[in-house]
Formats: sequence, structure tokens, C-alpha cells
Amino acid sequence: MTSAVPGASFEVRSPDGAVHRTGSVTGGKVREASDQAGVLVFEVVAAELSAEPVHVRFTWPVDGAITLWRATQGSHRELPADWGSHRDIRSVRSAPVAAFVGLDDRSPLAVSLSSNVRGCDFAVGVNEETAEQLIQLTVDDIEPTAGEHRFELRIDLRGKHFSEALRDITDVWTAELGDRITPVPEVAREAMYSTWYSDHQHVSAESVEHHARVSAQYGCRAVIVDDGWQTEDTARGYAHCGDWEPTSSTFPDMAEHVRRVHELGLDYVLWIAPPLIGARSKAWDRLKDRTLGYVDGLSASVLDPRFPEVREHIVECCVRPVRDWGIDGLKIDFIDSWAWANPPAAPDGDCATVDEGVELILEAVTEELKRLRPNLLIEFRQDYVNPRLWRFGTFLRAGDCAMDAVENRVRTIDARLLAGDRAVHSDMLMWNPAAPAEAVARQFIGALFSTPQVSVELGDLSAEHDQVVRFWLAFCKEHAETLLHGVLTPSRPDARYTQVAATSERCTVVAVFANRVVRLTDPKRRLLLVNGGNEPRLLIEGAGSDPVELVVSDCSGAELSRTTTTPPAGPWAVEVPVGGVARIERV
Repeated sequence: MTSAVPGASFEVRSPDGAVHRTGSVTGGKVREASDQAGVLVFEVVAAELSAEPVHVRFTWPVDGAITLWRATQGSHRELPADWGSHRDIRSVRSAPVAAFVGLDDRSPLAVSLSSNVRGCDFAVGVNEETAEQLIQLTVDDIEPTAGEHRFELRIDLRGKHFSEALRDITDVWTAELGDRITPVPEVAREAMYSTWYSDHQHVSAESVEHHARVSAQYGCRAVIVDDGWQTEDTARGYAHCGDWEPTSSTFPDMAEHVRRVHELGLDYVLWIAPPLIGARSKAWDRLKDRTLGYVDGLSASVLDPRFPEVREHIVECCVRPVRDWGIDGLKIDFIDSWAWANPPAAPDGDCATVDEGVELILEAVTEELKRLRPNLLIEFRQDYVNPRLWRFGTFLRAGDCAMDAVENRVRTIDARLLAGDRAVHSDMLMWNPAAPAEAVARQFIGALFSTPQVSVELGDLSAEHDQVVRFWLAFCKEHAETLLHGVLTPSRPDARYTQVAATSERCTVVAVFANRVVRLTDPKRRLLLVNGGNEPRLLIEGAGSDPVELVVSDCSGAELSRTTTTPPAGPWAVEVPVGGVARIERV
């Protein structure tokens, strides 16, 4: 039910043909269009991208939507006005996708662009003049295909659950990228220890080895050494960044130190921020005229990847830790600083855009590192969620949200919905040593559908906290097939996900946060209810009529009750303590 006029217009029709709107394209032409059972796909070819970006514009009536899901949105879950909805999408920041969502979690309209778009302005919002949604897309950087700058615009009008609509978009990106996507080592989906919240910049070889030794006893498979290994300045600034060499006072023999960590059975991942260069680095005099500009908040400048000497410097800094010190991966940070607005002219550079230069760096780094370490680990952080980065990163961590279990929940679910098969990690879990056990459990429950990173002094845990931590790390490992690989179905993104379910062939895990009524449509053999809210009673609808074993545990995994019962025909009230778990299994 689509038609396209070669040149500058295209027609969008609802699946039943009752609603239609005409969209426009400037700076290019619509070459073809197709209708795939309610999903409209238009191919757009740029006329002369270096002289004029491609502008796509259309409106659509979206009734019943209460929020707009976007790749980068923070805590704001509103329906934005068109004039306030612009998002600058780059290879290293956000992704070209948006989905309207109603109270029933269905998406009446989801819009996305193909993965070869490196840069665009993506605006979707309420048009006050027409009371419709206005979609305005300005594409300015495209990876060429067969000598042409072309991309696909995908419009999904099927009204599917928003998670399914987003999953279909990531499936399209996966097919487009094909074997260019880097494989994810299994260790990337196992718990890791991070030094950031526990040590900040006061990290040392001695402290890292201590954390590795203790965290291995809790089942952690890798230690992530964060900022501080490369500087003796602990003031949180980045004026010393750029050389990426270990400090002799705290890391006197990096290779020997890494070897000792390996002997403890853990992989070693090292933090690095390759875009940054400070005036106190040895490389400053050589590269100070090859920057995009200075960032006051970081006390550092951002290197310009359009210059080959910059790319050569960064590649060497990233390869050296693996080649010379034997580490297993990198936590590559601050790459969104390359999403620089209005970059200065670079007449001596050899790249047309900053994004092109960034991708050349990441391609060179990952190619060499995978040669040295086939099971290479590369961590990116939200908001580095563009599918183009799937070619380089193996796991994606939620953005910083120290001790905020709710925000960790929102950010990990957002990341999961757009990560394809990339592993998604929580922000590092931390809590006050005097916190009640339920508060500790809440940190893990907020990160339940991701791989946990822990960053507290595990060696100083109280006996109560120790039991909680061991239980939840074991729970995450035991049910990883469902939690990490099952079909993810979150509810109510406007309310920051009131329930989240993951379903595998034989098991469903439902984490309840605000809506206590759990509605089952396809009960599996095993149901795990996790109480992430503040009420000790949950209601189940659709549990079936077969006898079940009901086992209830508290937040530390201690069993409170075990009974065999038959669920009632109507709502079934189950007592589950806050932070606890109910296991319901057919007998």
C-alpha cells in the first residue's frame, strides 16, 4: 500500500489504506518503496551530500500515544513538541530510531533509518498546528554503498508491542551489518568487578589484585581497572591524559601485575579515553594543533580524528596495553566527545567528516587487537548505542547512575532494547555499608536483565550483605539463559518500566516494580517472580489450573516456605517479601 514518485515525494498509507499522508524529500530522491505487511520501506538517494544534506519530512496522526521511546532520552519520557525534539545522531552517540508507545505498550508508529547513516538530525514530535506527529530527518553523513550515498527509511505502522517493534529494527540492522559485527565472547556476559566506585582514581596494582582476589570468590570473571592507572593526579580532571602510560608509583610493572591478576583466574579490562588529550601530557606539543577544541568540564581537549597522525597516535595507545602488557580488553570511554558540533575546518586532514575518522580509528584498533586477542573485550558506555558500533564493541554498560537502582533499571532496559546481541552491563553496583539487606537486593534487582558489574569493597561486607550479594550473583548466573537471552518484554516505558519480563523456552522471569498484577498469557513450566517493589503481595492472573510447587525466598535467598498448591481460577495472591523471589513450578 505504498507508492513513490521518483524525485521528491513519497506516500505513507496505513495498513488498511484508510489514512495516508504525502512526505517530501529535498537534497535527494526516493528511488523505490515497498510495503511489508504494515512496514513501509523507502530508499532515499542523496543528490550531492557534500553540498546539501538530505531532508525527509512527513506527518502522521498518532492517537493514544503517551510517550516517545528514543535511543537517548534520560529520565524524560514525554511526548516532545516538534521544535524541541531534535537529536543530533552520530556514529558515537545515540541511534536513528524513535517509537511512539501507548498505555497498552503498543507502538502505533516506529521510525528508523538504516545502519549506514553515520550522522543525522532526528526530530520526531507533536506539531501544534496539525495535532499530528511531525517527523523531520536531516541526513548529512552516509557510508557510501556501491558509489552512492543512499539509505533506507523504515516506517512501522503495525501497532506491535514496542519491544517487538524495536527488536525488528535491530534485526534489520543485524542483517545489514552481517559478518561485520564483532562476536561477543561468553565472558562478556558474566559478572565483573569495576574499580571506579570503590577506588576512583586512587587505584593501584596492589588494590586491583586485592579486588581481583576477593571478587573471584564471588564468581566475577573479569576486573575492570578504571581511571587512575595513568595519572597520579586524583582530582578527577583529565589534564594529564593523552600518553596512556601507567604511573611508576602505583603500577611499577604493568605486565607482571596483569600476569598476577590472570593467575587469579580473571580477565583484565583497562579503561582508556582516547579522544582526550591534556596540556600536561607528553603528546600535547606534538598534537595540540590537531584538536576539535577544549572542554572546560574535562580540563582537556578532544583530538581530531580527521588527521592521520592523530589516528596513528590513538591506535598505538589502544594497542599497546594488549600487545605489551597482556590485558584482555579495553573500556573505551568518552567517544561521544567526538560528536562535536560544528567542527573546525581540517584542510590537512584526509577524512571528509569526524565520524569517518572515528570509524577508521575503531576499525584499526579492533582489527589489530582481535589479531592479538581473538576473544577481545571492548566496553562502550551509554549513549554509544549506534548499531555502527556493533562492529567494534562487545558489551555496553548503562550510563553512570551511582546507587540509583531505578535509573539502572531504566538504562539497562533501554540499552537491551537496542543492543542486538551485544552484552549489556549494569552501571557499577554500590551501596552504603549500613544499608538494610533489602536495599542491597534492590541494586541487583534493578540490574536483573543485564550483566552485573560490582564496585564495592567486597572484602569488608557484613555477613548479611555477603549473603545477599552471593545469592543475587548466583541467581543471575543460574538464570542467565532467560535473563540475558530470553525474549525481553518491558511494560510502561512512560512510567520507567513498571514490570519487566524475560521468557525462554521453559522459564519466565518477571520483575515487579510498581504494577503488582502479573498477567500471564503463555505460562511456562517455571515462573520466577522477583519483588522489586515495596508491597509484599503480588497478584497473578493466568497461572493455569495445573498443580504447582510454590517456593518463596527472602532477599538473601533464605527459603521461607515451600508448598504444593493449585492456582485459583481468578487472581492468585502470592506473598513475596520485598526484595524476595517466588518460584512457581508445575509438578
